[in-house]
Amino acid sequence: MMALAGLGILVVGFVTGIMSALLGVGGGIVMVPFMVLALGLGQQLAEGTSLLVIIPTAVVGVLAHRRSGYVSVATGLMVGGGGVAGSFLGARLALVTSGNVLQKVFGIMLAIAGVRLLRAGLTARRAE
Repeated sequence: MMALAGLGILVVGFVTGIMSALLGVGGGIVMVPFMVLALGLGQQLAEGTSLLVIIPTAVVGVLAHRRSGYVSVATGLMVGGGGVAGSFLGARLALVTSGNVLQKVFGIMLAIAGVRLLRAGLTARRAE
């Protein structure tokens, strides 16, 4: 039974890697809900684990995109610098916020992003 669970986790990691590199997302949009809902992890533990997983998947994705000329190093460093600074505050806030509140905020952010991306995709499709 444990081997089957481990295989399931590997499959989710594999799919997350594909989605991360394909769509340029960190993978947290797939991993965090999976770890909370399927594995029963608390929101803070799922978020922290997701951040750890993002490191190697992001490096591989960046290298592949860079080879094709689709990485702006200057923009990445500027946004990344702000992201590093914001991560200190975000991590501290996550540690003192209840998991229930974090789940709601996470869900709202996913919903907003999903609606905006869907709307942009539909608008672009009509323009073609």
